[in-house]
Amino acid sequence: MPAKRNTDAFDFSSMMTQWPMPSFSNWNFAEREDRIEAKAVASVQKMGQTLWTHTERALDDQMNFVSHRLHEDIECAKSLSQCTAPEETMATLQAFYSKMANEYQEYFEKQAALLRDSFSDNAAVVEELNETALETVSELGKATEETLKEVQSKSTGRRKSAV
Repeated sequence: MPAKRNTDAFDFSSMMTQWPMPSFSNWNFAEREDRIEAKAVASVQKMGQTLWTHTERALDDQMNFVSHRLHEDIECAKSLSQCTAPEETMATLQAFYSKMANEYQEYFEKQAALLRDSFSDNAAVVEELNETALETVSELGKATEETLKEVQSKSTGRRKSAV
């Protein structure tokens, strides 16, 4: 009759000695991990660089537009101060507002194009990250299979030595 064991309900140490646990050593995944990590970091850095480049372009364009519009507003005020008849004032204001509306429309179209370019560039980088993630899963599966083969060969070696 087997001896009674006085082990805690959550004591898994005896079970772990009988169970062949895979030994995930760093060497099973090290070379793959380094290559995949380098690709992932490069993609994230590229995304950051793209973000800053597009942000710089957008802000530079915005500052140029604001500066131009401010100059045009001041010129309009100067022109209005020189008007002598109501018809002349109305013509000056109409020309000013028409030009302003066209410039705002062009500006927003430029900003939308910059935003589209940014999304396109970052979508390409996200695709690279997706490919890296798929490669990571594949490589992890290969490393797991290799480790499982090692464990199985060790466990069959133990069985032979026990017999």
